[in-house]
Amino acid sequence: MPEYHEVSAVSAEVTAQMPRRIWWALVAMLAAAAMDLIDTTIVNVAAPAIRDELGASAPQIEWTVAGYALAFGVGLITGARLGDRYGRRPVFLAGVSGFVLASLVCGLAPNPDVLVAARVVQGLAAAVMIPQILTVIQVAVPAHQQAKAYAGYGATAAIGTVSGPLLGGLLISANVFELGWRPIFLINVPIGLAVLAVAAATLPDSRAPRAVGLDFAGVALLVLALLLVLYPLVEGPQLDWPGWAFALLVAAPFVLAVFVLQQRRRGATGGAPLIAPGLFSQRGFTGGVLAQVALYAGVTGFFLVFALTLQTGLGFTALRTGLTFVAWSVGIAIASAISSGLAPRLGRRLTMTGAIVMALGMVGLLLAVNVSGAAISPWGFVPGLLLAGLGMGMVAPTLVDVSLRRVDTDDAGSASGVVATAGQLGGALGVAGLGAIYFSALGPQPAGPDYLNALTATLYYEIAVLLLAAAVMLLIPSRPRSHRARDA
Repeated sequence: MPEYHEVSAVSAEVTAQMPRRIWWALVAMLAAAAMDLIDTTIVNVAAPAIRDELGASAPQIEWTVAGYALAFGVGLITGARLGDRYGRRPVFLAGVSGFVLASLVCGLAPNPDVLVAARVVQGLAAAVMIPQILTVIQVAVPAHQQAKAYAGYGATAAIGTVSGPLLGGLLISANVFELGWRPIFLINVPIGLAVLAVAAATLPDSRAPRAVGLDFAGVALLVLALLLVLYPLVEGPQLDWPGWAFALLVAAPFVLAVFVLQQRRRGATGGAPLIAPGLFSQRGFTGGVLAQVALYAGVTGFFLVFALTLQTGLGFTALRTGLTFVAWSVGIAIASAISSGLAPRLGRRLTMTGAIVMALGMVGLLLAVNVSGAAISPWGFVPGLLLAGLGMGMVAPTLVDVSLRRVDTDDAGSASGVVATAGQLGGALGVAGLGAIYFSALGPQPAGPDYLNALTATLYYEIAVLLLAAAVMLLIPSRPRSHRARDA
């Protein structure tokens, strides 16, 4: 994400004009953030409809979710640096334009391959536009009004995250112009065009006086290492795990090692690597990154397999599925409101508690499925989803902050970008891992009970990975940096 210690302030002339213009610009940027957040989750509810209409295979459905997360994750740091170098206004406008065009292609996609490709472009465009938002707040909003701007961003993030499944269910059930699932993407077109018009007229420009260089070689190596893991996990179960799948998995650590060496060499020669060389020597930061990966490896893919189970296995409509997801959203909203006051005092303990509560919520879902079987109603899922949502609301708003407590100020921008990226990449890995478990358990010609059996298998995975997230949080400092105690 943006490296704030290097960004420049906007000119005094622009600042004098801000009281009206900047708030319109902020509204436009928050609308762009909402589009990204909603598109991250809305596809889950639409997955069965996409599969039925386009004849998409299980791997292609997984790639519609994992492809977006992967592209977004690997592009975040580069997107922030593009804004620093070329100006936040033109880079933001370019990102929104790309997102709108990719959304249009998604909505008109004639086959699954086009949809997957457009989702990858969508993720890349989001990686270009999203990092500019917090930077613009930092450098363009008057200092005494920044708290209000950040609150607006936080509220947008909360609403966008929790509204995606419900909005998806409403749009699909409404069958607007008999387009089925396609409006979940096409709705971005008028919203995005409005964002472009308002932002072009009101958004001030700024750039870093000493912009950090771009590391395309590092990005390419990181993408290759991740694809060597994702591709066999997504495609392997459908092909009965051929030998090449294991060969790719074995090759992945070697490519990752090359990436690490390239990053060190680039840093040693005065370049700007994606990851500051000394970050992973700090135990707290390493714990935060691992916790982000584990946490989102349990979250992002879960709703994809859950939606497939509800709609295909239990016969729920898209709207009924979206309404079932509301219990999770309510839990997040309640806990997020409470955790903001508890985070400064509890820190790591709050994040660990949240991960454990999420695991308990998955235990609740497991018990509900085992007790009720195919006769389970939406209300049977509510206690487990509500509990898991409460846990998510404890851990998600706090984890990045506590992960960065011992990071040096000079590395804060790079570190925050890496932690945010880790969550996205963990989500992509989670989609692949969960999908491998789910579709392997489902079998080639599944019936209703098979979907519940497959869901049960993924719930065991969920419990394990969330407990793992809680365990690695022990590496995170228990106290702020001002306490000179050692990491506990």
